[in-house]
Amino acid sequence: MRSDKHNKSEKKGEGGFYMFSRFWAIVYLLASAAFFGVIVYMNLLPMKYLCIAGGCVALLLLLLFPALFFRNFKKSRKVLCLILSLLVMTAYGIGAAYAMGTVDFLNKITSRPAVQTVEFDVVVRADSAYDDGESIRGKTIQTSIDTDKLYSEARNKLQDELNVTYEMSENPELLADGLLDQTYEAVFISAANYSSLCADREGFETDTKIIYRVKIEKEVAEIAKSVDVTKNPFNVYISGLDTEGTIDTEARSDVNMIVTVNPKTHRILLTSLPRDAYIDLKSVQAKDKLTHTGLYGIEETVGVAEDLLGIDINYYGKVNYTTVTKLVDAIGGIDVVSDYTFDTHGMGVYYIFYEGENHLDGSRALAFARERKSFADGDLQRNRNQQIVLEGILKKALSSTTILTRYTSILNAVEENVDLNLSPEDIQKLVKMQLDGMPGWKIERQSIIGTPDSDVCYSEGNQYRSVVYLDQESVIEALDKITDVMDDGKDKE
Repeated sequence: MRSDKHNKSEKKGEGGFYMFSRFWAIVYLLASAAFFGVIVYMNLLPMKYLCIAGGCVALLLLLLFPALFFRNFKKSRKVLCLILSLLVMTAYGIGAAYAMGTVDFLNKITSRPAVQTVEFDVVVRADSAYDDGESIRGKTIQTSIDTDKLYSEARNKLQDELNVTYEMSENPELLADGLLDQTYEAVFISAANYSSLCADREGFETDTKIIYRVKIEKEVAEIAKSVDVTKNPFNVYISGLDTEGTIDTEARSDVNMIVTVNPKTHRILLTSLPRDAYIDLKSVQAKDKLTHTGLYGIEETVGVAEDLLGIDINYYGKVNYTTVTKLVDAIGGIDVVSDYTFDTHGMGVYYIFYEGENHLDGSRALAFARERKSFADGDLQRNRNQQIVLEGILKKALSSTTILTRYTSILNAVEENVDLNLSPEDIQKLVKMQLDGMPGWKIERQSIIGTPDSDVCYSEGNQYRSVVYLDQESVIEALDKITDVMDDGKDKE
């Protein structure tokens, strides 16, 4: 009797385990299908790697699913397969999270809102009794005579909100002077101009404070000129803003570089433009420096560059100081070859670089790219050093070991600090092309040069500022080189 009960109990236990094992087999089957579906949806793996991934998923299914689902396998085999399937599903979960994180990352750095928020600030001295909007209600505030539509909207909005009155000044520099020498109690300027003043004037940020902010929305134009990025050459404008933090602030474009990419011949050409190049603005009939176009948005900067060289710029990428430091650290540093031995000035931290090879972390890479006072030709050598840093980043980031071992670090480093107007599909195509053959890229460099001088700048209230008159022969030579890279390989089609 006891033996019969014991056997029945054993059979009941085995039956329960069998039912659980069968249920788990179905869960494992669904998890495998879901994981492979996510990999396909991510659309970053070339077909050969996708087939390998599919084959591995199928092989694991063949090894584990039958033992879990069917009754005619030993319990010990089922237990082992249960443990293994749990480990595999954990790996699938981690892989799927990475894959969906990649898709989310691509959407974030390429998303272009229909409108962009432009900010304007009420600024007072740091020791001022004014500390919020109510404290300046009904007061007279100094502001710029700037006729830009957004400035006008911001002035009107502040007037409606706090009933202020205005006295007009010709440019932000005079506003800053008047604020610091206590001629003015409060000034109203764009956040971009405030950022520029903080960068140009030592101590200005600590000597002042923002007590009220007005936000104005402006429509964002789509300026991409899309091509098949795996078959046709294209130009990308790199605008490096002189700010830290997130990338959504309009600021001066201190780095101005056109990256010409020929995906068929695997040639990349870096063309630098002087930040002080004296140019014609597109939004107004006026002259200014190239760096100041960033105050009016990336559309202005790209349009000016297209007019200057007579080429189509297909895409742009906006980066800033934070982008450089985080990205270089994420890829484990870069190796660069310096033309000179030099040290840094006015960056809050002192570095020295030596002629020849240097290994740089993020902070040192940024300092290497920003320094200009150590060189006789100033900005021209800085342009060359910026190219050297970008070349170092490209070489390191495009290597197979870096992509595979530091993948998530790279995504996390630049997620909030890069703005691209390539589509996610374009980036996916480029990644698949690189992973498919791991081609080596030939990276070439050139710089447009000019003659330093001074002239009136629109954004500075038509005050005289240092500018660079571009050498037209240099512009033509640069255009010829860009054309050569873009046309390379056409005779083989």
